Order: sequence, then structure tokens, then C-alpha cells
Amino acid sequence: MFSRLGRGNLARDHSIEASTSIYMDGGEIVSVRETIQRHAGQDGSKSNTSSVRRWVETHCDPMSYATVWRERDFRDRVVAETWPDWNAVTTEKSHFISGLQHYSRVTYTDFPSNHETRDWNWDMLPSPHCMYLLTDHQTGLNVGQSKKVKIHNEWESGSMPLQWRPFWGEFVTCWGRHIWDQGHPPYSCEIHPGHTIVRERTTAGPVGNHNARVPVTQASIGMGLSGGFTGEEDARWNDEFGGIPNGVWGDTTDCWPTNLKKHPLAHRVFPPVPRPSETAVLRWRIVFAEIITVNGGGQLDDFLERCQHDDPAEGGGDLAFRLWSRSHNYPRGFTPTVAAHAQRPTFAPVYDNQGRVAAFDVNVDLSGVGGIPVGYYAMVEVGWSERGNHTLREWELTFESVRADETDEWYDDWHMYFGVNGQWAAWWTDDHIEEDDSYTHNRAFRFWTVDDMPIVIRDCGVEWDGTDPFNEKLDRVEITADGPHYFDAVSGSAGVTVLSRNNSTNTLRFKARGTVSGDTKHTWTMKLRRLS
Repeated sequence: MFSRLGRGNLARDHSIEASTSIYMDGGEIVSVRETIQRHAGQDGSKSNTSSVRRWVETHCDPMSYATVWRERDFRDRVVAETWPDWNAVTTEKSHFISGLQHYSRVTYTDFPSNHETRDWNWDMLPSPHCMYLLTDHQTGLNVGQSKKVKIHNEWESGSMPLQWRPFWGEFVTCWGRHIWDQGHPPYSCEIHPGHTIVRERTTAGPVGNHNARVPVTQASIGMGLSGGFTGEEDARWNDEFGGIPNGVWGDTTDCWPTNLKKHPLAHRVFPPVPRPSETAVLRWRIVFAEIITVNGGGQLDDFLERCQHDDPAEGGGDLAFRLWSRSHNYPRGFTPTVAAHAQRPTFAPVYDNQGRVAAFDVNVDLSGVGGIPVGYYAMVEVGWSERGNHTLREWELTFESVRADETDEWYDDWHMYFGVNGQWAAWWTDDHIEEDDSYTHNRAFRFWTVDDMPIVIRDCGVEWDGTDPFNEKLDRVEITADGPHYFDAVSGSAGVTVLSRNNSTNTLRFKARGTVSGDTKHTWTMKLRRLS
């Protein structure tokens, strides 16, 4: 759905097919040459091979044993009672993984002994060039059969603003710690935690001739110093900062930190649709670029303390780093500021075999930032100067109210996340949620669809009782409505009851109950309106 050079949309049944010269990742065609180029910046010895043929043999066949980590290799290293729940596969160096986004939600099963805040979890369907990060059971090799290939990734929610969290169908690239996780079966490799994430989605933006709206790839870039509080991270502090900075002490030293000055971003962004005509020119736009810095270890310690708070419903300090907003009154000056010119994304053209610009390499370099950068957030758009033969529609979806159909714990606080087509909102309550009561939100999202790309509505959350191990899972609303007959598609979705439909105002009002099981159940009242 929100894939890149659209080279197609995300197929419902994602698969990776291999041949000697070309690969299909969802709807995206990937050549061997492109795969090698993408892998060139990857950390680890496998990126330094001098033999292209050997590299292709070991990295371009997603079903090759040589491509992935053997699960038995990890099990042979396990020492009973002393092996940690998860550990770096090789070193603390950062690795990246790219792929199409599957699910994305907050966990309800973390334990406070090794988590200061609950993790945000997201599964990706990885591109072939990232397959070497997986274990054999993740590819189906250890059971002798192919399967839908996925990798699980995590980042503590207290250190990951809501705006950075992936949404279904996006093309996502993230950088972070490559680990072997045996904290919960099935054991596997994953990126946990992360420090940088790029979310790409298709929408419409004003980069056309005379600022006309055209299909664009909108890329959100989030970079954070703290990935979470994994414990005893002296080696990472030494690698990134030359040691723990003066003023950082106590449990804040358990942070897995990243010196963003040492991790410049380089990422290739494609347009979402093929070149519409021979006269079309590829253009880019910076929507915004913002940064948060601290001065010295004392302020850094304050920032990390706030990232550990797990009761965002209290607001203020307990809101931690969960929202990125220049309008929020953050304490101690942890409010984003407009990034200086040298800190804004830069664009280098990428040419096709006919010498025409076909994509842009987007770069962000924070090496010259004064102080310590603890967060960076930017959004860029790339699209053709001409609209071409594409249908653009603008929509507004309003989450009007939610009814608590069933609660489970005596505490009955809800931490709920909801949104549509790449946009998230959060509802953190500090009062008991009463069964059979409804709660007004009237949270409206505006978004664009291109041609028949789907409208995707998702929510997730936990019923929080104040202690991590005893959270209860909310059921989930999962609506994916394909075009062009969107109202019909929404109306026919599981769990949906139509309240009213007005074709003259292009408005559909409906109820949607959670259809994915959970201990706590709810129903939304929503209104979908077509604006153009």
C-alpha cells in the first residue's frame, strides 16, 4: 500500500521470490545491482566481501542457509541461569533493516526488571538484502519449508515519540542493536532497541508545477539518543561517548545510548509512481526539520529520567519523550526547536541509465550540533512535477467516541493508540474506565489517497493497572478498505455497523468494534468524510 517507487503497492500476501538476477519484494522489483548498492553501507564483515559472486550467493537468496543465522549456533552458546534474555549478535554497532511494515503496537507483556517503559513492537517483512539479519526459523529453513518472512523489532515507548512509530503498510528502515532474543518464544533475531527510523508512505504534496498537489513519497525521519534502558551498557557508552558523561548516574546509565553526531543518515527516497511523462522533473520538499539538544551530563540525566516514566496520563514530566510537539510545555527546555540550516536534510540526485534523476539520496548530518542531540525529527516529500493520470482524494476521519464494552482489571486505566494511514493519536487515562460508558474524543485526521490505495484504520493498547506484568490486552480494530468504492469497503468490513450514509455530503458514519481478540473490549464511533 504505502510502498516505494511504487514500484508497486503492498500485496496482501507478501512473499519474497528469488532468482539469479531479480527479486520481487511485495510489489517492489529489486535487481542484484540495486541490492548490492543498498548493502554497501551495512555494518559487519559481510559488507566487506571482495567477491561480488560470493556476496550474491550468500546474501541474495532469502532461502539460503548461508544467508541467515542458524538458531542452533545461538543455542550452543546458551549457559543455563546466566544467559541474558537477549544479547548483541556480534557487537554493539548499529545495523539497519528495511522492509514493508506489518503490525505495530504497544506490548502488554514486558517486565519492569528489564524495561523502564513498555516496548513499542513492530514486525517488518524484510527486503532481501537484509535477510542475513534473521535466524533460520524466521525464514522457515529449520522446518524445511518456506514461509512468510518477518522480523520483530522493539523500542521502548518512553524513548520513542508517537510520531516515529510505524504504521501498517509503510516502507520502513530502522537502525539499531542487532540482538538474539530469548526473552520470549519463539526465539529469534531482531533490532532491539532502535535509534533511527525512516517511515515512507504515499500521499499527495505540493511539489508539482506551481505548487500543485501530486503523488509524493512522504518520509518521516526520527532519531533518538535513547533506545531504552537495557542495563549495564558501559561498552555502548564507551563506543558512543567515550564513557558515561559526568552528571549521568544511577539507573539512567542503564540506557542503550546513541551519539547522533556519529551516525549521519543516508537514505534513498524514490517517488511513489513511475515518471508520468518525458517532461516530468523529480522534486523534493522539506516539510519541517526539528531538533532537541541538551547541554552537559546534568541535563542529559534529566532527559533520561523522563524517558523512564511510564505513566504518561499524568502529563508533565511523566509524558516523557512520548510526543514530539513544539506546542507542548515540556519541562527543563526539552522542547523541539527548528533545526539550523546545516542540520536540515540535504538531497543528492540519483540518475537512471538514461541520465535522468530517478530518486534522491537524503542525508542528515548532526556532527556539527552544539551540545548533545537527544532527538531529531524531520519530514520530507519527493514527487514528480506533473500529476499524471492519477486520482487524488482528500479525506477526514474523525474518531468521535469510544465505548468500553468490557473491562478486566480493577484499576481500569487505558493506554490506547489509534489512527489512520500513517497518523497516530494516543489516549492515556488516569481515571477508571467504567464498563458500558462512552468517552468523547472527536480526534480528526486529514489524509490523501492516490488512485485506489486503501484507507487503513488501526488501534491498539493496554488496560494498565499500574504494574507492568499485569496489563491486559485491548482487542483491536483493523479495517483495510480498498478503493475506489471506499464507503462500500468500510461498510463491509468485519465489526462495522453503518449508522448513516449521506452521498450528497460524501459522509459515512459508523461503529467499529474490535475484531482481534483481547481481554478488554471496545467499540468506536467514527465519521469518514471525503473532502475532495
